[in-house]
Amino acid sequence: MQAASLIKAQELVAFPTETVYGLGAAAFQSQAVEKIFLAKGRAETNPLLLHLSCMEQVESVAKEIPPAAIMLMERFWPGPLSIILPARETVPAIVRGGKTTVGLRMPAHPVALALIDQAGPLAAPSANLSGRPSPVTAEHVKADLDGKIAAILDAGPTGLGLESTIIDLSNPGYRILRQGGITVEELEKAMGMSITVNNPEQEHFPHYQIESKLLLCQSWEEMDDYLSNIEQLEKKLVLVHTYIDKNDTRWEKLIDKYPQYQSYDLDLNTATNRLYSLLREAEEREIELLLFTPLHKKLGGIARVMLDRIYQAARNSP
Repeated sequence: MQAASLIKAQELVAFPTETVYGLGAAAFQSQAVEKIFLAKGRAETNPLLLHLSCMEQVESVAKEIPPAAIMLMERFWPGPLSIILPARETVPAIVRGGKTTVGLRMPAHPVALALIDQAGPLAAPSANLSGRPSPVTAEHVKADLDGKIAAILDAGPTGLGLESTIIDLSNPGYRILRQGGITVEELEKAMGMSITVNNPEQEHFPHYQIESKLLLCQSWEEMDDYLSNIEQLEKKLVLVHTYIDKNDTRWEKLIDKYPQYQSYDLDLNTATNRLYSLLREAEEREIELLLFTPLHKKLGGIARVMLDRIYQAARNSP
């Protein structure tokens, strides 16, 4: 594989995973890893995940592997779960963000696993400019990083389209640092305990930023009032219907009342790989405003993860 040769030559290669496209560098080559931060415009205090393809690689980078970690690896790997463990000194400080821990993941994608088998462990964040929506197609990668990296392995759209869940098992106070492809409920069931989930509002680094504004309506009445008031302003906007049960007559009445606006359906349980594409498409089309229908407050499973991403994008919008 030519991509493996590029990695060994300390170049950057974007590759597909089941979550989003990753930007890989040789994990033990600090100069190669530094190129990731330069290409993405990423703060060096923001640690990188190591992508692995076998347990022998885990043992080579983790100083301690507690029973809880082994159980989760056996249960969810390969898959969208990243596990933070105490790091061996062989893991470069630039990968760890200066910390004593390192995040480990084994992607469930044949192209990613083949690349890691041939090139060795990869330090890899998402293959986008920092702060931008994560890339779920090779075209998204090219839009952000064209000319900044050596190659893009195009395997079509990613399946899940949401990042991996990150759980910190480096000390007994287990925490979910980022919700993602493995849900809180799945982890709590597997571990037989409640797990603290970090508040995304406490994130140090902004995510999912686009030039279009996102507005989350608190009620259907508020949405109707807003549209009534701006109707004459010819604002370029898209109505976004987030739902679990599509059979909601309020949505049908709304789009019948305002046929001049494009509408977009987003199933919170099944359309995980469409959210980031929607954000990027809105920006490309110079949409001024994405107006979201009222969001369900109490959701579980993957719908809860989708809500997390929508709220973060809205907080970071203009």
